[in-house]
Amino acid sequence: MLTLAAIAIPEQLATAQLAGMPAGQGLVVFVAAATMMTIASRSRSLSVGADSTIAPVLLAAGVSASVPGAMALISAMVGVILLTVAIFRLEGVARLLSMPVATGMMAGISVHILAGRMPIAIGMQAVPSSVIETLIAVGRALPDARPGPLALAVLVAVACVAGRAINRWVPVPLFALIFASGCVAIFDPDGRLFPRIAADGLTWGLAQPTLNLDVALGLLPTALTVAVLCLFQTSVILREGKDDTPARRRNAFASVGLGNLASAAVGGFAVNASPPRTKVVRDTGASGQLVGLGAATLGLLVLIVAPGVLRLLPSAALAGVLAYIALLIFPWEKIKSLIRHSRPEAFIAIVTMAFVIALPLQYGLPLAILLSLLYATLPLFASQVVELRQIPGTTIWWHQPDAAGAEPDESVMVLGLTSPVNFANAEGVVADIVGFLNKRPRPPRVLVLEGAGMLSLDITGAECLSRMFRTLAASGIEIGLARVESDRARDQLGSSGLLDVLGENRVFNSVDQAIRALS
Repeated sequence: MLTLAAIAIPEQLATAQLAGMPAGQGLVVFVAAATMMTIASRSRSLSVGADSTIAPVLLAAGVSASVPGAMALISAMVGVILLTVAIFRLEGVARLLSMPVATGMMAGISVHILAGRMPIAIGMQAVPSSVIETLIAVGRALPDARPGPLALAVLVAVACVAGRAINRWVPVPLFALIFASGCVAIFDPDGRLFPRIAADGLTWGLAQPTLNLDVALGLLPTALTVAVLCLFQTSVILREGKDDTPARRRNAFASVGLGNLASAAVGGFAVNASPPRTKVVRDTGASGQLVGLGAATLGLLVLIVAPGVLRLLPSAALAGVLAYIALLIFPWEKIKSLIRHSRPEAFIAIVTMAFVIALPLQYGLPLAILLSLLYATLPLFASQVVELRQIPGTTIWWHQPDAAGAEPDESVMVLGLTSPVNFANAEGVVADIVGFLNKRPRPPRVLVLEGAGMLSLDITGAECLSRMFRTLAASGIEIGLARVESDRARDQLGSSGLLDVLGENRVFNSVDQAIRALS
């Protein structure tokens, strides 16, 4: 518990400031989420609280809304969304965020965190904006930059990185904050050289959710973005812990949702599952959620017993801790793996990262999620028809590009449909089939379409195939369908009217059966 507390307390303080809230509120929402996880979660190690992945999104939303209780309202909406996913067994939506897009999103968020702390590191006030606008503002302010806060932020970040490299279980971030606070308290007691964190840390800045429909509709895109990030990140954590069954995923989503509702109930901001904290809990062999609740309660007790401790924390030191967290969550290994194994997917990750970096997070992240959905559905709309050849001595027909020089039976052509036939690719499928037919010096007498890859057939696809079947039949070509294995596709053959054109007696279980019947 002490190990988790030593790491979580400074992280929660820093992450709350990253979300634009008083530092103390990070510990309040940590306690609320940990309490609900203790009650509802089946996972012994999943740690939920203020999270640096969603904090920049909340910061942008809170500034744009400027309504008391807006952050708590977002937390409540996220909780409802996650509970809806769990109740209606929609946990599969977490898989729609592809690994390349998710990698680009995490990389872009890391850059946002780093850029967002740069103004504080040079002694100026942070203004939420895109990375490019922040860098421009920092460049203009460099002549007036304070070297002291910058040096302190760099030293804290370097100490955290070095400490993790030497021994990741030593709570270097906590020690660094204590040391920095002690030094500035002695050498800069009035805060002229090293500004402290916001003075409203004593009140924690809690505000009950605002009940305003217009405000809720305006914050809905942010809530959806945060909910998707929660779904994705929680799913990744479960997968890494080899605890990713549908039932476990539903329970985890529901628990994180309840954690958000608990945070909203106390007037706090949205929470999320944390990969670094969960890994700490796993590696220390924790036996239950009480460890997380104990760590959160310990941090909150420190603020209750000694509330003035927040006034001692220099803003630059917390900026250094956040810079360390940004470097920690940057997906270095996944980017290298993508470049090594799949250049096209690495390109998608880089494009996603560019979206997130170039635009404010409330616009960049939804675009990245849309890119992921597009990437996931593209194979459904791609058309590829391949020519199949018989393996000598067998009744098996297979796509063998290397056997192109073999002598085919000119009277028979077998083509494999490798994708669904729908409104997006039907014309391409028909064009590919006609292209193969035109390559033959003479038209074949028998054309068999092998449909093992045809998982579905919509009305547009059926109409395109029907027109082609009529044209080919008029030219004397016998047509058959073989190996339509999808139950959905078989049903759609009849409901779309395609069987009325082709004939029910021309659908076969195998290519060999079709050739013998049609010949």
